[in-house]
Amino acid sequence: MACAYAGISKAELSRKLGYKKPQSFQTRYNTGKFTQEELTEIAKATGGEYISVFKYPDGTEI
Repeated sequence: MACAYAGISKAELSRKLGYKKPQSFQTRYNTGKFTQEELTEIAKATGGEYISVFKYPDGTEI
């Protein structure tokens, strides 16, 4: 969804992230197995910010 929002293809995102082969990124994308650092870089590359929190019903965020 980040690619669609940013108006870029997955191949373009893979280049921005420094992947030599778009297929390598596509494999990671299909499995959804990214580290927190990679998610942060994906957010930056698409013009966004990655935020990861636990949010509880009382409004507490950890």
